[in-house]
This record gives sequence, C-alpha cells and structure tokens, in this order.
Amino acid sequence: MEKNIDIKEMIQREIRSISALEERVIFKDIMEGVFLNLYEKNEEMYKRLETRVMDDLAYDINRYQIRTGLVEKTYLDTTHHVLTAVCKEDMQTSVLSTSDIWEELERNGKACLSTVFVKGDSMEIQKLLGKDGVYSGILQGEKEYSVSVRLEPSRRYLKQMERLYHLFMKNGVPWQTINAPYLFKMMDVMIYDFPKEILQEQTVKGFAVNFEEYTSIIHYDMVPLWNVWHLQLESIGFPIPCGDYKNFEHTISIQDYGIKHAYLLGEKAGLRSVRQNGDRLLATGEIRNAEKWDVYMIRNGEQQKIERHQYPVMENLRKDGFTERFLRKSGQRVKTKAELERFIRGFALESYIEYQDCRLEDESKEMPETYSMNFFIKDEIRDQKGRRRLILSFKGKGKEIWLLRDIASFIVSEVQELYPEYQCEGQIL
Repeated sequence: MEKNIDIKEMIQREIRSISALEERVIFKDIMEGVFLNLYEKNEEMYKRLETRVMDDLAYDINRYQIRTGLVEKTYLDTTHHVLTAVCKEDMQTSVLSTSDIWEELERNGKACLSTVFVKGDSMEIQKLLGKDGVYSGILQGEKEYSVSVRLEPSRRYLKQMERLYHLFMKNGVPWQTINAPYLFKMMDVMIYDFPKEILQEQTVKGFAVNFEEYTSIIHYDMVPLWNVWHLQLESIGFPIPCGDYKNFEHTISIQDYGIKHAYLLGEKAGLRSVRQNGDRLLATGEIRNAEKWDVYMIRNGEQQKIERHQYPVMENLRKDGFTERFLRKSGQRVKTKAELERFIRGFALESYIEYQDCRLEDESKEMPETYSMNFFIKDEIRDQKGRRRLILSFKGKGKEIWLLRDIASFIVSEVQELYPEYQCEGQIL
C-alpha cells in the first residue's frame, strides 16, 4: 500500500514539473490510463502469488488458536462472541443434597462439595496439595455440622484438554500446546467422611472451610473459559458414495456460524477425513447414515472495545510469517541458541516473562519449577531414565507474578516437543 502511495506522489511531482498545459494533460492521461493500471495489476498478481506461496508452505497455525480465561460466575456472559465455559455444568445452578453426597461416598469413597480456584504460584499450589492437608469446615443443612475436607486437582477440566487433543489428532490437525494456566489451578473440595448424625435427606444450604494460611488465595464460584464451542449439526443432502464403494462423503453446513472460524468433527466410528470447503464441512468415511454430527467450533475474533477481563485471556498464538511457515514445512530442527530464542519469542509473551538463556544439567532429585501442559502425551518409545535436563531460564515481568511459572510451563511444554531427547524444565530467575 505504501508503494502505491509513493508511485502516485512521484507521478504528481512529474506532472507539476511540466510547464506546458497540453503536455501535462497528455502525460497525465498516459499515466492514469496505462502505467497505473499496469502497476496495480502487477501488484495484485504479486499479492496473489505471495498468498499462494504462503498457503502452500503450511496452513495458518493460528487459525486453530485456543484462548483461555477465567471469570466469576456472576459475571459470566453467555452471549460472549468468543469465549464459553470449558465445562457446561459450570453454567448451571446446582442444588446439593445430603443424599447426593451419601451416594457419591458409597460409590467412590469420596464426594465433591465444590470446585474452587487457587490464585497462587504453581509451586505454592504443589505445597498446598503435598501437605497432609485436612481442613476443618462447617456444612450447613437444617443445622450446622462439622466436616473435614481435602483439596484435590479438578480432573474434569484437564479431561477436556485431553479430549481436545484427541479431536485434533482425529481431524488431522497438528497439536499445539494450550496456554491454559487456570485449568491447572482449579481444585475440588473433597469430603471423605460424613457426619453420622445426618440421617434424613437435607438440602445443603452452604459450607465454609478454614484453609488456614491459604484462605486468601481460595476463590469460590469461578468459571474457566475457552473459545471451543460444541455444536450439533445435521448433514445436508444425501451421502455421496466414493469411488471405492466403501466410503461416503457427507456435507455439513456451517453457513450460520461463519467460515472465519475453525471446525473439528467429534469422534465417530468409521470417520477417515474432514476438510472445510467454504461454508461446508466435508466428512468422508465408512458411515452410511449420519443425521447429526458433533462439531467443535474454535471461534476467532477480535476483543471488543468495551471488554474488560479481571484475569488476562491467555493464547497459544504464534507469530506467523514466511520464515515460520517455511521452517514448519521443511521440518528444520532448532539447533542453535539463537534459533531456540527466536522460537520462544514467537509466542509474544515478553509482557509476562522474558527468555534469558538455556543450559544442560544432569538428573536432579529437586522438584522442577514447571510442569507439563501436555501431560496426556506419553512418549512410549524413548527411555525416560538417564535423560539430561535442558533448563530454560526466564525473568519475570509485569504484575501477574502468580502466573509466571504457568506461562513458563506452557513455553517449556512446546520446547519439549522440539527436544524429546532431553527433560525440559523452566526456571524463574
């Protein structure tokens, strides 16, 4: 666009420099009628070629960008244009009864009273979970009852992450680690024993727990969010038989939701491939009849001007350009410290932590500062014993100190995919 402006200014200067009026008119007609049209057509063709080269190199990795956030339940906006609850049950108001607790205790040996958010550093949370943490509380029914509770990581959010990974694999989309610190800070308040004096069924009106020195970082009624929406869509038309007479192609319309979003099909027996063609999804497989499909829409969109988030929305965004796509297409390994630094800075997280350096160390019995956000991906081929540690050091920035090690864990989890021969860990200086 700037080149066009420069050319036009140059032509204007040339026109002004011609003193003879007739020559000026002729020169202007030639420039506008021939030269500028030719130049603009050339620019248009060049942009088409650039787009084609970029598309051929690799798909736009940020099309499948996952965003995660957190909000108080009272401020949950069910009409938000991008974010929705990770677990749909968080959007509902549930009433707990003593009979529900008794049934869960008999079935699992423990029962969940509530889920809380722990606003603390990941190492602080590990200490909270690692101690013999039995906390005293009061359960309010028809009267108050003394109970003992423990905190345990809430698995339902982590299972949603794992499920999304399998959807990516099933749809043939390369996986990129989700930057989801809040999902690792959700804890279930578990009860293992129930007061014997509660005989008849009662409604649990509330409960309070004394978490001692951790009370200030425990928050109730918090809802984790992400931009993955579950839809149920119907096929349009009839399945079209493929040339092998075994597979069928099904057409699913996404016209009502928009082509700028990314779509994944839920797991279905016999499904072989999925591709998007404009405002339609084309599903191929040994499926003769499929009236309804589970479709997962990864919504894309800019933040609205009036939006204000109490907790920052985290993204697994990567800087996208020719160099990035060429390296992904060629599968070039990151071999130098400079290349590793370029890869890490590609996540644009310098407002939180700044990469400093890396070093190799032998095995250690010390507890690492970071954790794997790809905990569900198991390396079943390489021997995990005897691997040297690749330590990535970061310097903390900004106000969100309690998120630093989680953000470092996200970056380290991505670097781990580059260097499976090492045990990658992060360290905040």
